[in-house]
Amino acid sequence: MSVHESDHEAAEIWHLKQGLSKDRIFYRGDKDNFWEMGELGPCGPSSEIFFDHGPEHSDPEADTSKCLLDDEMRYVEIWNLVFMQYEKYKENGAIKRRSLPTPSVDTGGGLERVAAAIQGVYNNFDTDLFANIIACVEEISNKKYNQHPQWMRVVADHARACTMLLADGVIPANEGRGYVVRRIIRRAVRYLDLLGVKDPLFFKLVEPVIASLGSTYANVVENRAFIEKYLRLEEVSFRRTLSSGLKLLETLIEQTKSSGADGIFGGELAFNLYDTHGFPLDLTEMIVREQGLRLDTDGFERSMAEQKERSKLAGDFSAKSDHAAEFYRVKEAHGDTEFLGYSTLRAEATLLSVVQADDSPLLVFDRTPFYAEGGGQLGDCGKIFLGEKIVGSIYSCKAPIEGIYAHYVKNAEDFDVGKKYQLVVDEKSRKATAANHTGTHLLQAALIQVLGSHVKQAGSSVGPKRLRFDFTNPEALTNQQLYQVESIINQQIRLAHVVGVETLSKDEAIEKGATALFGEKYGNTVRVVEIPGFSIELCGGTHVNNTKDIGYFKILSEKALASGIRRIEAVTGSAAFDIIESRLNIMEELELRLKAKGTDLLERVGLLQDNLQSNQKVIKQLQDQLRILQAQRMFDDVSELKDGTKFKYFAAGEGEDIRKLGELFLDKFAKGTVFLSSKGKDKSSVLLKTYKGNPNIQCSRLMQEGFANFDGKGGGKPDIAQGSIASDCLDDFVKHVIAQIN
Repeated sequence: MSVHESDHEAAEIWHLKQGLSKDRIFYRGDKDNFWEMGELGPCGPSSEIFFDHGPEHSDPEADTSKCLLDDEMRYVEIWNLVFMQYEKYKENGAIKRRSLPTPSVDTGGGLERVAAAIQGVYNNFDTDLFANIIACVEEISNKKYNQHPQWMRVVADHARACTMLLADGVIPANEGRGYVVRRIIRRAVRYLDLLGVKDPLFFKLVEPVIASLGSTYANVVENRAFIEKYLRLEEVSFRRTLSSGLKLLETLIEQTKSSGADGIFGGELAFNLYDTHGFPLDLTEMIVREQGLRLDTDGFERSMAEQKERSKLAGDFSAKSDHAAEFYRVKEAHGDTEFLGYSTLRAEATLLSVVQADDSPLLVFDRTPFYAEGGGQLGDCGKIFLGEKIVGSIYSCKAPIEGIYAHYVKNAEDFDVGKKYQLVVDEKSRKATAANHTGTHLLQAALIQVLGSHVKQAGSSVGPKRLRFDFTNPEALTNQQLYQVESIINQQIRLAHVVGVETLSKDEAIEKGATALFGEKYGNTVRVVEIPGFSIELCGGTHVNNTKDIGYFKILSEKALASGIRRIEAVTGSAAFDIIESRLNIMEELELRLKAKGTDLLERVGLLQDNLQSNQKVIKQLQDQLRILQAQRMFDDVSELKDGTKFKYFAAGEGEDIRKLGELFLDKFAKGTVFLSSKGKDKSSVLLKTYKGNPNIQCSRLMQEGFANFDGKGGGKPDIAQGSIASDCLDDFVKHVIAQIN
């Protein structure tokens, strides 16, 4: 047991109330027994419980002269209690500490460590929490745990982590928490690859994870098909990346060796592989070591730090943090803003605060009919009245902190805190937004009906002009599927369902069958929006009273947003009718021009397309024949290199296929070398090609040297290399490469 060196109270409680002998209680300093969340915020001393795994697990190199707990291999912390009693704050640039008005105890233990202690095993992975998962890894790899314990532990641990993250709605992506889960999946797949698993089988580990944790986490069981589908999708995608990454790494290693870099593989190169290609650092380090190189880990860390700094600057919220203090002050003094917008579009309200932001003043009232942006729905817009006079236009409403509504104002006059104003929401905008929001509920239900239960909402944006709905699906929808979705939704609109809204406890809502936003956290009381017999969701947004108020639903587009994530954009009401009318007008114009109606129009267009494709083939054949004739003339005037090899530099026209020209040259001169360029406005394409096995010319090395000198980009192989160079550097680049060839 350990306590903070100043915390004699905790030591006395352990000794007198829990009966722990004093020789088992150790006093330790801030480094070990004082917890803080960061530079600022709550903090306090801690008390930790350790388990003695026995002398056989002692670390022979551990120095226990000051405290035997420093032998961290033998004595393993299994529980921690933080006495949250202070707050660190900044005043006049200095960090100070003050007592919290309501101190608390934050307590918790590591599940795996406690299980290991109870089950009498040393390693967490030898507990029954991991037994089934590791057994499955053995099965799919056809190897034994004792042969590769570390690799299998990584796979098992990551399988569990990915399963839980996906069950919580964290979709693999290139940023944020999605970036974390993608990295975890990729690392696990790499270790499966090392274990000899070459097929996408990582998803098979979901079953033993569910067997271990499913009885406690019901959402894992419910989303099993979804989790397996996305793990498989990510693995298939990464295995392609892994293959290309290995090839790129081989090229970089070859370049490093030939550049005389003192046996050091650059940290920037490793970071680029990691950040751009998803290539695990430990894999890069292992491979470069096998090639007799040492990885510049300091350079990698510098690149990582620079990337983090760029991200930090891109997301600098310092101004918002400054305003947050005022919003918290208002909340503490007056409580939450009372939202009236479900039942009215106008209300009299008292102004509590005016926050001067860069773009516009932010007004906080005691009550408001304005919906604050949230749940994918944009904030309301409208007017502020003082008597009969308009004194400001509200163009958005947001909740900068929980419970406080900030009204973003333009064309504003002076406002007086404490004065009453009339707040009026723009009715037309609110109704259009409500129609689009109810439309998203219909859309999600229709997508599930057409595609399957794996469909989950992955984001949305609802405003007065259109709706956007992001959802999980591994492939694009066919035209027939899109038609089905539209047809189902419009049928529900015509059925004129009364949209029901009620407030229930979270458990009651889930029992009733309500769909929660995947990955969202809810309070104990939730608002349930129901379209009878079709959709029931937890939602705090505004909706139509009857589905007939939506009018009509029309999909504008369906496209990929990220791997496994699709996006649909759509419109409802008058905007949908406007699009239909516009397309009907276009249809009538086409019928007139092509002298065909209805289905005959489709047949006529099909014939025109067939004729066009046929003519394009003829044109391409003629162009190829002409290009061959031109190429034959182009390559008449060639020179010879010292070894007798035929050589030609040729400046092709902009947009010409220099790769094809290179092939034509080698067709004519089997033992030849050709250097081609195609000059563009800003960038020019360049290509160097020779016959395979040419001992005197290494195309990739020559071009890389040129790129390095003239800030170009590209790569290739010994017999062919190509890339791009700034057009104003092209002439010097060409001279440099030709000089190296000669």
